[in-house]
Amino acid sequence: MGSGKLDGKDQQQLLTLIAEVLDGTLDNDSRETLNDLLKTNPDARRLYRDHMELHARLHLDYTGGLATEAMPVSLPSSATSTASGAKVTYFAKPWGVLAAALAVAACITLIATFSWLQQSEETSMAGQPTEANIESFVTIKQVRAARWESGKLLTAVGARLGTGTMRLSEGLVTLQFDSGAEVNLEAPSELTLIDAMNVYLVKGTVVADIPDSATGFRVTTPWAEVVDFGTRFSVSVDAETGVTRTQVYQGLVKVQSQLSGEVVSLKSGQHNSVEKGMLGSAQDGLSEPVWGTESRAVSHGPDWVILGSTKDAYTGRVKGHESKALLYVKNSHKWHKTDRKAYLGFDLGDIDPKLIADAKLSLHFAPTGWGLVSYVPDATFSVYGLRSHNVAWREDSLNIENAPANVMVKGTGLLADEVQKLGSFVIEQGVQRGGFGIDGDKLTAYLRDHAGSAITLIVVRDTPETEDGGLVHGFASRRHPSLPAPTLSIHLKKRD
Repeated sequence: MGSGKLDGKDQQQLLTLIAEVLDGTLDNDSRETLNDLLKTNPDARRLYRDHMELHARLHLDYTGGLATEAMPVSLPSSATSTASGAKVTYFAKPWGVLAAALAVAACITLIATFSWLQQSEETSMAGQPTEANIESFVTIKQVRAARWESGKLLTAVGARLGTGTMRLSEGLVTLQFDSGAEVNLEAPSELTLIDAMNVYLVKGTVVADIPDSATGFRVTTPWAEVVDFGTRFSVSVDAETGVTRTQVYQGLVKVQSQLSGEVVSLKSGQHNSVEKGMLGSAQDGLSEPVWGTESRAVSHGPDWVILGSTKDAYTGRVKGHESKALLYVKNSHKWHKTDRKAYLGFDLGDIDPKLIADAKLSLHFAPTGWGLVSYVPDATFSVYGLRSHNVAWREDSLNIENAPANVMVKGTGLLADEVQKLGSFVIEQGVQRGGFGIDGDKLTAYLRDHAGSAITLIVVRDTPETEDGGLVHGFASRRHPSLPAPTLSIHLKKRD
């Protein structure tokens, strides 16, 4: 390896050496190789520094900090010029296999070398192209409802990007790599672009579509390394725990633990998890990965009556995915047991139908934490009202079998003679929070016809997911700790 740019083979060797540093398996020969590479190649130092900074910051957040005197490495206390001829040592002694906690601690200590690396890099890079001129390898193909956190990379559609980190707080961004790989980045996420065949996912979710030209595309995470063999797959990293979850929708991937080096292969329809370096086995079936939320309360003038829901619930509950704070809504691709509809009860007992002039239904959406944004396009939601008055149902026992007017085998299915459609609204792809709802003549007429009784409104998502495991939308229930409950705002005429 010389002082020029890293080619794909050299870059992969460097990533392997970094992984050995982190899991404590770096031997003497590998240590010498790494020392020589970092001493002579500025591109290698840059990649090493970026990679270790990510690991150190994530693990520092996870552990809450570890004592530096426990670190099993010896590092230079001051900058030493490589031009002096003195031998510079980054790692002074062999580690052996260390416990995960010591590997984490080592990551933190390695931050101490970054200032030295930077000074050395600036010296050796004299007369060479600046970082701004480094060759790009990816294009932003599409941006949907995106909001970005701080970063140096461009964020506009069509922008060409090189090495750097993207921090997406909301929305969906599609990246087209020169290798042919197409990657959707789903918020909230943090992704470091390494080259046309490598990315590092700090947190959040990526959904990758890999053609033959990009076979071997690699997604590295704090605990795992996912290598593609011509497939469509997703990788999610929990921001708090670092747990890596991989799902394969088509083809084959290899998942390797960063800690143990163990490997598992996943084929179409399988998933696994890697937690604290422990590699989970391949499991059949796909679920709703992803890992939400302030909305403003409805406010109107004195001629409005504001009614919160008296009861609300949703059908299609999946064990382990339940929520009391949010009402889930989903229209599945094939597996209709996961279809979900939301039921809302309101009491119009004190409303005079002759005084109803206008009305609005307000719902406050927030992320559910389930499903892939990439597999749900712009979504249309419809609101229906039960034709019958005072229909009894219990929010603590509502299910697909006893829900009024429900058709069990279809995501949007309702018995047409028992409901009437009151309106619809659209949530763009990537949007998961904010206030939505309906108003208009149909809602107003329905409330006039049902004033003086208890009513039931039903919210369904007309738009199905395009693949299993698509996004589950959700809006605040009356039990949400901070967001407003489903709300009917009724504008009343002044009495004569």
